[in-house]
Amino acid sequence: MRIAFSSQPVYSHLVPALLPLAGLTAEAGNEVGVLTSPDLAGEVRAFGLDPLELPNATGPRDVLQRPELAERLGVDISAMAELGSRTVRPSPDHFARVFAGPLAGDTAEESIEALRSFGPDLLVREVADYPGYYAAEHLGVPQAVLDTGPLAPHDHEDVLARINEQRDRLGLAAVSDPLHPLRGGRLGMVPESFYPEHLRLDSAVHHRPPRAAEQRLDPAIAGLPGDRPLVLATLGSNAAALHGRGTRTLLDTIVEVLGDLRVTGVVALGRGIEPDEWRGARPDNVHLTSFVQQQLLLPACDAFITHGGFSGVREAMSSGVPMVVVPMFAEQPTNADRVEQLGVGKRIDVEDVSHDSLRTTVGTVLADSAHRHRARAVEREFLALPPFHEMVAELERLGGR
Repeated sequence: MRIAFSSQPVYSHLVPALLPLAGLTAEAGNEVGVLTSPDLAGEVRAFGLDPLELPNATGPRDVLQRPELAERLGVDISAMAELGSRTVRPSPDHFARVFAGPLAGDTAEESIEALRSFGPDLLVREVADYPGYYAAEHLGVPQAVLDTGPLAPHDHEDVLARINEQRDRLGLAAVSDPLHPLRGGRLGMVPESFYPEHLRLDSAVHHRPPRAAEQRLDPAIAGLPGDRPLVLATLGSNAAALHGRGTRTLLDTIVEVLGDLRVTGVVALGRGIEPDEWRGARPDNVHLTSFVQQQLLLPACDAFITHGGFSGVREAMSSGVPMVVVPMFAEQPTNADRVEQLGVGKRIDVEDVSHDSLRTTVGTVLADSAHRHRARAVEREFLALPPFHEMVAELERLGGR
């Protein structure tokens, strides 16, 4: 069977889950191709897979960096200047224009040609990859969705409007259901209980997320003292690019707060910021690193300070680790809301972060046994799911094998 995979041209959309699934699919004897941008083609090759390069693929980061794209989409990006100083919650209309609008249609036209050449029996796309949806619909290729962003506003009428604009552009009939892109087969990586009622689908299947790749933990982290709770803090791969726009102040506060608490802290500063370049506080009980093997380390942690990206949230939940979520943008505020609703952590918006408020929030999550117990209960729900590799059989079923 020939199976194509596609995602937004963003590392966090492609690498943590979609590529592991593509790799397992290839190991099962299927021929696999991955639609991606030239910048991410190396990541695909690192998994031993063949990239189907889309030279002009355009993603959400391009909209932030190129004002002419924002003007074309009719989106106001002025609020993004406050990233790092306050939590930015984009509207459903903003999401729809950036992910499902004309730029998605542009990339879809390029994807159509790549898919036509590859000739897949099935397309598997991550949930925000509307170009893949349009291309598969145009070619009549069955598709499945790996749900790497469950709480984005996929069910909103603004999204439906953009979907139908691009369907009309490609000669496709209009649809009346904003969740139409998910109906072909949604593959969840969290238990159904993570989804609010209005986002649950009878046809969805749920599997345990992929395990950490075979690797060894950094010996410096393995050798940290074991007489205190271990707290991991990271603001993710996307947030690392924002250090110069205010995020560094947030990192300073995190480092200082962990230094004040009776914990052992590990703080990932972000790729491109080496520990010897750090100009902030250096408490004796806080280990600074530019990168941390997050998925590998989380099961050994007592709490996790995170920006609320879905990958980090699901990794913490599947490891039974309570969270302090400081959401920054995109779907992170909604993920933070859900963390609180499920009782597996606390949220605090960026503009509300002070030394005292963060210290209190982290201290509460560490001291309150209810958060630990609920986190462990959610972990058990993950353990009851079929393992990730069994998704391949589901893909083969959807592709008609």
